[in-house]
Amino acid sequence: MNKKRLVAGLLTSATVVGLFAAGGTAFAAPVDNSATEAGIGFAMHGPGTNPGDLEIKWTPLELDFGSANTVNTAVQDFVEQDEAGGVHKYAVVKDERDHTSGDVEWKLTAKVDELVSTSNPATKLTGAVLKFDTDKHGYQGTISPEIAGITTATVQHTATMAANYSLTTGASTATTVMQDGDIGSSLTSYEGNTAMELKNIKLTVPANVAKKGHHYTGDLTWSLEDAI
Repeated sequence: MNKKRLVAGLLTSATVVGLFAAGGTAFAAPVDNSATEAGIGFAMHGPGTNPGDLEIKWTPLELDFGSANTVNTAVQDFVEQDEAGGVHKYAVVKDERDHTSGDVEWKLTAKVDELVSTSNPATKLTGAVLKFDTDKHGYQGTISPEIAGITTATVQHTATMAANYSLTTGASTATTVMQDGDIGSSLTSYEGNTAMELKNIKLTVPANVAKKGHHYTGDLTWSLEDAI
């Protein structure tokens, strides 16, 4: 099981700051120079907790719906801030099992807990719904899938998913969001990596439910099973 935090708050970024000293000393012009790039990155996706031949390779670490929101008096959609800034979000499943054994199907489910105030657990964002559209991709490499060029075309990928999903917070059952293979119909899953892109991510909040001065959080739980 791979638990990720669904955050309705402002995220801050880590920044590396370079310091320099300035002075009045004159230096001779260099006869040659070269540059070495120094960088640091922080992934926006993380792996599952049980690595193996069939595993959750990546899911989003966070979904951020902002912290400067005003209380809505009508139903309102709050957009995911990272996506609004051009960052793509993915759920990636790796299947490297022996595909000659017949045990070659899987499904990925998702469930969102109730969104609860960080300052008062009794205050909840009752009736909120996480919504997103989907697109299917391949995935290659070992680094976080939001990096350009990591996702690929899906020429042979056989996983299926709905065009969009609406996950009500606090639902008692999980929703299957992607699956591949069907032993009963003699269909085998794709051997490799399959990525589901989450697009147009939004949190729909009912009217007059949100309270001023509260930040709400909850767990978005992804579960991968080896049977449909």
